[in-house]
Amino acid sequence: MKKLALPIGAGLIILLFVFLHQLNTIQQQPDDGWSRTMELGLSIEDNEVFVTNEEKSTDIYVPGDPVRKINVDEQLEASSSNLNFSIPEGYSFYIDEDQAIYKEGDQLIYSKGGTKNSILNAVEGINASPNGAIAWSKHTLYLISPNGQIKNEVGFDQEEQVRNAVITEDDNVILHALTGTTNRIYYVKPDKSPELIMETKLVAGDHYSNFQAVEKEETTAFTYTVFATRNGSKIINTYYAESSGEGETDSKLLKIYNSETGNTFSKPSYFTLGIKDGEPTVFFSANDNISPKKSVVSIYEAKMDEEGEWVASRRSTSDELSIRPISLTGDAIVWLDREKSGYELHGASTSETVIEDSTKTSGQDIKLAIFDTFSAIVGMFAMLAFSFGFLILPAFALMYLYFSNTAALEQDKPWVEWTIVLLFVGSQIAFLPSILDGPFQYLAPSYLIFPGAGYVWPLVIFGISYMISRLGQDHEWTILQKTSYQLGINLGIVVLLLGPYIL
Repeated sequence: MKKLALPIGAGLIILLFVFLHQLNTIQQQPDDGWSRTMELGLSIEDNEVFVTNEEKSTDIYVPGDPVRKINVDEQLEASSSNLNFSIPEGYSFYIDEDQAIYKEGDQLIYSKGGTKNSILNAVEGINASPNGAIAWSKHTLYLISPNGQIKNEVGFDQEEQVRNAVITEDDNVILHALTGTTNRIYYVKPDKSPELIMETKLVAGDHYSNFQAVEKEETTAFTYTVFATRNGSKIINTYYAESSGEGETDSKLLKIYNSETGNTFSKPSYFTLGIKDGEPTVFFSANDNISPKKSVVSIYEAKMDEEGEWVASRRSTSDELSIRPISLTGDAIVWLDREKSGYELHGASTSETVIEDSTKTSGQDIKLAIFDTFSAIVGMFAMLAFSFGFLILPAFALMYLYFSNTAALEQDKPWVEWTIVLLFVGSQIAFLPSILDGPFQYLAPSYLIFPGAGYVWPLVIFGISYMISRLGQDHEWTILQKTSYQLGINLGIVVLLLGPYIL
């Protein structure tokens, strides 16, 4: 009985190590000091939202009938309530507990106490901040206070068409306008004439979108995305620029590097430009690996390093589509994860309490680890195919003995077993290093990939298989039966131990 029990027991122990490695991979934090993805237990639609940061929590207002108010604190504790407002989806809006400003059709509406009043007509766009809102028609920009009063009105030439604008904390406005031939960025201070801070040539077929801007001390930073079709291929490029207010500036193609891989992100989306620790920060969604074998759209945070390069670190760890990142009060963010039932609110934080909670093993972690362990069987089959090559030299040696020295086989000479086994181990030492190169180096756990592992592990596996074979073999077996038993154990250990990580 032990001739089967010992190899099976050893195999189960190895599979347990495979499972623990998969579980450890799933439970890895996205970055130092950040928690894994936490579920907030709230469903939410993929819409424009209005965000206000309070001292210890953040309010997120979701448009609809009625408007939902979601409060999230630094510990990612969330609550939801409905407000007595109805706001159409698809546009930016301003709202607090008592009043709201939003676009309905081509009218700008001020709502308070169940009463709606039209502030402006022929409005093409609106953008809101906690200080109020800005709206624009083709050639005019309007600054509106939270109580619905028009504080300022700025006109532009008839050749210029206002496309987008952002209001800062000091009621300054960074505005994007187009003429027939140029793309222009203006800096607008209250009661002062617009100041041109950037101008570029407008290329036919270019479409501008997602204009965002922030102020950091005396500098204005802004981004915009250009969509175009060239030779039948779609091109999506995002540009970044900073202006100190002294003359015009130039924008540069925004290249963001992945801190984990060093690669640039090909198609980042859902850009959110903000200020964090006094410096511009970009949150976005992009497709990349969350583990060596899984690729998914995740949330990233990018900052500019000392060399002026944008470097991003991952913030989400879920294997779902993650979009619409929102920075919260404190060092925390939330976003939407696409699940079967719709979009669910998830988040991550640097809070030690949240990090500790996120590292606890959940039922979902175990389920995913079991699934990934079974998925590793594909690699085991590939390793099994490779391992048959280790039997070529032992097979030739055995054939030679059958024809030239049959007596040694019939008399169960011990040297026969050692010759075949050592040829098998020698084949492993010769070929395993090349097999364990490539994907194995980043898929396998650290205890399998130390320098010279391809030469050391064949010897270790030989020692283990030799001991198991000596404990489990039947003393009445022939030398060929003992040899086959040891090689079978050796082959099984190789397949189970190394196979899960070669593909």
